[in-house]
Amino acid sequence: MKNLTTILILMISVGTLAAQSSSITDFGAVGDGVTLNTDAIQRAVDAVHASGGGKVTVPPGEFLTGTVVLRSNIHLYLETGAVLRGSPKLSDYKRYENGTQLGVLFAQEAENIAISGFGTIDGNGRAYVYHDRKKDLPRDLKLFTRQGEAYLDTLKGVQDGPVVPFEHERPYQMVLMSGITNLNVTGITIMDSPFWAVHVADSDGVIFKGVRVRNSLLMPNADGLNFTSSSNIVVSDCDIIGGDDALAFSGYSVHHELPGYRDIRRMSENVTVSNCILETRSSGIRVGGIDQNSLRNYRFDNITIHNSNRGIGIFVHQDGSVEDIHFSNMTIKTRLHTGDWWGNGEPIHISVIEGAPVESELGIARNITFTNITAEGENGFILYGDSPGSIQDVRFRNVRLHMRNGRLQDEYGGNFDLRPAIDPGRNIFKHDIPAIYLRNAQDISIRDVKVSWEETMHPNFRHGLWAEYVDGLDISDSEIPAPRAGEEAFKLVETVTDRN
Repeated sequence: MKNLTTILILMISVGTLAAQSSSITDFGAVGDGVTLNTDAIQRAVDAVHASGGGKVTVPPGEFLTGTVVLRSNIHLYLETGAVLRGSPKLSDYKRYENGTQLGVLFAQEAENIAISGFGTIDGNGRAYVYHDRKKDLPRDLKLFTRQGEAYLDTLKGVQDGPVVPFEHERPYQMVLMSGITNLNVTGITIMDSPFWAVHVADSDGVIFKGVRVRNSLLMPNADGLNFTSSSNIVVSDCDIIGGDDALAFSGYSVHHELPGYRDIRRMSENVTVSNCILETRSSGIRVGGIDQNSLRNYRFDNITIHNSNRGIGIFVHQDGSVEDIHFSNMTIKTRLHTGDWWGNGEPIHISVIEGAPVESELGIARNITFTNITAEGENGFILYGDSPGSIQDVRFRNVRLHMRNGRLQDEYGGNFDLRPAIDPGRNIFKHDIPAIYLRNAQDISIRDVKVSWEETMHPNFRHGLWAEYVDGLDISDSEIPAPRAGEEAFKLVETVTDRN
């Protein structure tokens, strides 16, 4: 009887383990790249969830799928050689409660979700665009640029893109995790997203480690990792390439119609990002957005941003502030790109402007530091505030900035890009380019900052530092020359300066 009892216990234990660790092929999934496996994968997830949670394994093979809903206590493990490929048919994806399309993976109001392994999630974004058509800029915005209607000539072909997606016919966020507590994503590759690769919304306790994103640099809105209204986040050792922001952090936006946004007003805080390599056609790092919750306590360290349209972008509009944001030990290389990409070659950008037609107060950007930064760009550092003191307490320490012409100055250079702005004339508009531009700022400290220029600079560039309406400008131990001999290095307009 004792032996029989032992055998029964072992059988029950083995059965429990089998229920808690299953392969999607056990539920009928076929990795031939042709069979639609959505239902089979969902059955595997639901079975493991019903057993109390555990691992769902995707073995080597190409598994075509629509939207799969992950549950609490699920670990989705992609083995080496495993590919979850998004369906090229929009009808194979679920719709969110507001009617918009979901992507490959979705979870909502869940806890303890992990996605790991050395496999790949392929969004099949190539199936949802016109590859030979280039997105144009509205004519009313072109008219404020230095080039006027000649800005962005679509007759020259796709060049740097962006290409044109099918109108209302592409999945949105490829991986959407909304309202998740304890999310861990490690090791996987995410590629060819038709929209944002990953969106983490309204979540707490999030880790992304060793994740590779390989989105098309021609695809509009092909962000890497987006975090909205989420806190306590660690991102490390990630390598991200994409056609829009590589890393984006923002609060809830009442104007967004994308999945995952809810009417929740809470702080987005406590974020660390380290040891990442980023390439993008918009901002390598974006902090902030339109009409948002406030954001605070962000640390970015040991990051390389290269071949990008903008390096760091901090954006504050109505209803929310951005504060306690710190960048250190970074290399940033930016350039002008053809096409309607936001940004204009600036390594660092901070703007506090009215960005949406809503009745709420303009926020503030404050307590921001840049330490040990090496930057190279075809535009300068821009700190642009709408109202006095809207940018406060910004410190530059041990910063090196090299200014270059690049090959697109005639076609695209000599402009500021503050999009999105309510005033059409302040989206993309003509402006001479200094190495550092400050407007409506307070307590700006520039110490041990050295600017260098190419030997012969384009006429678009003027002045080393241009400051307008700055209260408290401290410049010490710095070299900020003009772009050419005989030109005024500093242009100060109603600015209180303590220049040592």
